Amino acid sequence: MKKKILFTLVALLSLSTARADEGMWMITNLTERTDSILHSMGLELAHDDIFSTEHASLNHAIVQFGGFCSGVVVSPDGLVFTNHHCGYGSIQEHSSTQHDYLTDGFFAKKQADELPNEDLYVDFHLNTYEVTMQVLSAVTPDMDEGQRARAIDSVATALQEAVSLPLQGIHAVVTPYYKGSKYYLSVYQRFSDVRLVFAPPQCLGKHGGDTDNWMWPRQTCDFSVFRIYADKNNMPAEYSKDNRPYHPLRYAHVSTQGYQPGSFCMTFGYPGSTDRYLSSFGVENTMRTTNDLRIQVRGVKQAIMKEAMNSSDALRIMYSSKYAQSSNYWKFSIGQNKALEDLGVIAEKQALERELVAWRPEVQTLLDSLRDTYAQGRDRAYTQTLWEESFWSGSDIIKFIVQHMMQGTVDEPGAFHKDIDKAYKDIDVETDRRIFTALLRNYREQVPSADYLPEIYTAVIDSVLGGDYDTFTRRMYENSAFSDPERLRQYGTLQDLVNDPLLNVTIDLIGALYKTFGSDTADELERQLGDALRQMNSDKEYYPDANFTLRMSYGQVLGLDSNPCFTPSQSILDKYELTPKNPDYELTEPVLKWLKKGRWGQRYVDAHSGDLQLCFLTTNDITGGNSGSGMFDGRGRLIGLAFDGNWEAMSGDIKFDRRLQRTIGVDIRYVLSVIEQYGGGRRLIEELTLE
Repeated sequence: MKKKILFTLVALLSLSTARADEGMWMITNLTERTDSILHSMGLELAHDDIFSTEHASLNHAIVQFGGFCSGVVVSPDGLVFTNHHCGYGSIQEHSSTQHDYLTDGFFAKKQADELPNEDLYVDFHLNTYEVTMQVLSAVTPDMDEGQRARAIDSVATALQEAVSLPLQGIHAVVTPYYKGSKYYLSVYQRFSDVRLVFAPPQCLGKHGGDTDNWMWPRQTCDFSVFRIYADKNNMPAEYSKDNRPYHPLRYAHVSTQGYQPGSFCMTFGYPGSTDRYLSSFGVENTMRTTNDLRIQVRGVKQAIMKEAMNSSDALRIMYSSKYAQSSNYWKFSIGQNKALEDLGVIAEKQALERELVAWRPEVQTLLDSLRDTYAQGRDRAYTQTLWEESFWSGSDIIKFIVQHMMQGTVDEPGAFHKDIDKAYKDIDVETDRRIFTALLRNYREQVPSADYLPEIYTAVIDSVLGGDYDTFTRRMYENSAFSDPERLRQYGTLQDLVNDPLLNVTIDLIGALYKTFGSDTADELERQLGDALRQMNSDKEYYPDANFTLRMSYGQVLGLDSNPCFTPSQSILDKYELTPKNPDYELTEPVLKWLKKGRWGQRYVDAHSGDLQLCFLTTNDITGGNSGSGMFDGRGRLIGLAFDGNWEAMSGDIKFDRRLQRTIGVDIRYVLSVIEQYGGGRRLIEELTLE
């Protein structure tokens, strides 16, 4: 009883002192002020324990995973923890109706059983250098945005090549910050032999599915485990059976101590994209030309995919990863539009713009230009998004053709056949045709001007077929080599298929996209507006928007409103038992049996609650790309993996709301319990340093 009273008092105290902490800070560029805040909140590490180029630091345990997620190295033999949804594509690639690793999970009982993954890699960040002066030295005042971009790209390419060492896996990327007001060169080392080691059953790793996505409370055990391999000299190498587990400079220790309300938490990862300094006109443009269309078009596509997936296990496995990728930001767009409207973000941006005009009246001219630029380019921007969602992100066969057209006139020997094998493994031709048919029809219904219609609509679909889209696509697919991978392999390159009907349709679709291209000064004007904002508040620190570079955020463990900061073990059974007809809450028989027994492993049970805690909330600032980011306590020990944000603050990529913003993480003790107690993966636990 005393322990419960003490726990309640700690929780109440934390509510009075907690804060949401905005900022995705460059770890190489932390100021004394930010460092002081970190230590006042509970950080016990010195700055060079977090980031150093002189010795091993926590930075060396953080990886960019596959170019789309984050991860953390947790053992001296290169084990990497990331999210289940980050590893989902690899898990799906290895799955079949005979070995359904999506449903059943996967565990390599020995290292020889760990599964290689073509095209999967991890990047370690080595250092970052500011190169603003070098890059902008090529820019002159008379350049338009296109000329400016070409000049910058030329200098950036030269800088990148100067520091790259391909044989050592070292490459560099020049990235714009503050919409191109500053530039930094980041250096990475890439390892491309990354193997799947452990994946929980989908009913744990993806628990809640679309129903719970972006929601709290959560019970999702969103993790998967991979291992990095290297050559005999511990250097990057392509896959080989002779490769050995990589020995990192630093790996993260794992805490079984957990957290309490108010505990310090920091995240490290690679957040993808935010637009926190966007104008009111830019916010409206995002809502109306990006989110509205993403919601509408993906809704059409996903309905067809879902029907196909429900028809057979083979199609379920084939399309599961594609469906998950599509639905994730479909729901995000719904939530972001709602939050932006509910929180009055456009009105708030307008108030800030009035403040800027009062400070410097000439800003009004800039705002007028922004308003006119967005208004004049709205139809073009709307059509570009519609085209991308309908054709680039629609039919996989059309995307395959476009990708090869973008590669130029010459393919490497054998590359075409290799790409066929890879792509068509996950294409059901009839499902693809149905998606293309629906989106072809939908494009016409949504396009704002007939000027942006491809010629096939009037020349064939209308005049020849009387608007019969189904007949049109059937004829195209029946007469195209692209609808039959065996037939397609008879050709050496894309150039051998110049008379193929689907290739010609794709060329026509691309021609329509070209019509939307034109000069657009919105980026330049948004950059100028951001510069003005920072000048007006020169005494304030402005972190740059997320851009897939390494960032740190800090915060505290804290619930939201009346919701507690963590979910108890019983809550996953409650959802299963109270909503038996919801497939997102289904549990397989082995998982259900394990949960009911409650044998978590004593060291994974929280000392305060006496329970296995599943997921928890913090006030950290993250976004897409942060999935799989390590969540660390003040001593730099891993306490969780970030995997989601909350519905109430879906405006976060544009407007951070201190009252509402939360990060959802999976408790690392839940992860360890599933590995050891459910999955029998004690050999992995023995690799870790548990504290």
